[in-house]
Amino acid sequence: MEEQNGYIINIMFELVFDNIRKPTNIGSLIRLACASGSKLYFTGNSVDYKNRKALLSAVGYEKHVDLSYAKDFKKLIEILKADGKQIIGTSPKGSKQYTEIDYTRPTVFVFGNEVNGLSKEKRLLMDELAYIPMAPVVESLNIVSSAAIILYEGLRQRGNDIK
Repeated sequence: MEEQNGYIINIMFELVFDNIRKPTNIGSLIRLACASGSKLYFTGNSVDYKNRKALLSAVGYEKHVDLSYAKDFKKLIEILKADGKQIIGTSPKGSKQYTEIDYTRPTVFVFGNEVNGLSKEKRLLMDELAYIPMAPVVESLNIVSSAAIILYEGLRQRGNDIK
């Protein structure tokens, strides 16, 4: 547990989002991280969370989230792995359905940008690639929806009641 802006939080998961381009997604991801007690990283050329549209979408929750930016995606992943965390990437090309992975150990969820997802090079850095089953006519879900689905499966597996 740690104190963040006057609140005691128990970091449940760490979330890495690479090259997020839409400010409204940044704000919604901040809200998701706050709601789930997760630490948040934006990498690459992600939009600054202080962008006006991002702040409007975050509706003040940015004050309650442990949030960092890292330019070097690979270095961040190496640091998180060295800390003993499993790195779960997300991709429609994943090898396991998101419900088939054990999230009870320290876990980092990694998501690519809204258009291209994680590059092949970045997917190779993952310990596992998870996918969310979808009807064949749908190529992908919105990044915030995908993150919420997988994150809350992790919380369910841990039996955590967020307070």
